[in-house]
Amino acid sequence: MNENLFHFFNQFASKFDTIDDMFEFFAQDIVWVILIMMAALWLTGKTNNQKLVFYAGLSAAAALLIGSLIISPAVNHPRPFVVHPVHQLIPHAPDASFPSDHATLAFSLAFSVWFARKKLGTVLLGLALLTGIARVYVGVHYPGDILGAIALSFVISYAVHLSNGKWDVLPNSCIQLYRTLTGKLKFGGRT
Repeated sequence: MNENLFHFFNQFASKFDTIDDMFEFFAQDIVWVILIMMAALWLTGKTNNQKLVFYAGLSAAAALLIGSLIISPAVNHPRPFVVHPVHQLIPHAPDASFPSDHATLAFSLAFSVWFARKKLGTVLLGLALLTGIARVYVGVHYPGDILGAIALSFVISYAVHLSNGKWDVLPNSCIQLYRTLTGKLKFGGRT
């Protein structure tokens, strides 16, 4: 079923250049859009936003470390282009594909925000879903790689969400350090 779903999505690749370009952007660059949105939340200077960004980053870091250092080597599932003829639209190393790092990053940030702010989190989940579908479309992941990333991201983000408030010394220290360092900067010629 995993291979059948992969071939269903990937069969459309390399047929329409404009659609391919769009999916290449979704596959590689939406994570940057999500990260810019996280930076914008941080730069509001509101403590609640900065704590949310801190905990989202913690969730993403934990999920990526668990995925890449524990799950991926244990499963060692080859990428579709390694074992099948595919329409591969973006270059990628022939390393293990499960779970998808891009999807893990996107979904862990999105779930973290969704647990705290449903509207913004829903937008981010939509962007993360586009990332996941696009990674299959461009030929570098199976659907199961994306589903694995979603499950891992949800579990880690939920666990971190449940611990919010118990570790507030960490984000509070980071926020205080940020404010101390940026408070010494001079902007716009002001003294």
